[in-house]
Amino acid sequence: MKPVSSLHSHPAGQSGAVLYVALIMLILLALIGIVAMQVASLQERMSANYQATNLAFQRAEGSARAREAGLKVSALAGETVATDIPPRNCTQAFDPDAYSGSTPHVRRMDLCFAWGAIDVPADESERTDQIFQVTAFSRDRDTLATSESVVDTVYIP
Repeated sequence: MKPVSSLHSHPAGQSGAVLYVALIMLILLALIGIVAMQVASLQERMSANYQATNLAFQRAEGSARAREAGLKVSALAGETVATDIPPRNCTQAFDPDAYSGSTPHVRRMDLCFAWGAIDVPADESERTDQIFQVTAFSRDRDTLATSESVVDTVYIP
């Protein structure tokens, strides 16, 4: 039987290669961890941007739909609907960059078309072919907004 001291002796051919392999594996695992953290951070920013864009769109669409409901009530009551651009001014364009209000922009479009015989009713309240352009602008939040949205619809009450 061999003495106890000879069981734990190091052969002359070993030089600690396991240590180098273990260090390389630790470096690779650290790099994989860093890349995983960067990917998670990027996905978090993308989801925040998506949420901000969706919120701005939903706010603009809700504002446009509320204005359309008001147009319907006014049109059914036979009231003259006030628009932001004077009637028959069909060349003036709407500039959403200059628009910062919370109420949608409304333009009456049917007066810009040639309707033939129905173009000239006896009374404005008898007109049944009202067509409105409703443009709503919104941001994702009131202060420090990161996303803006414009919803442009054509509405016939």
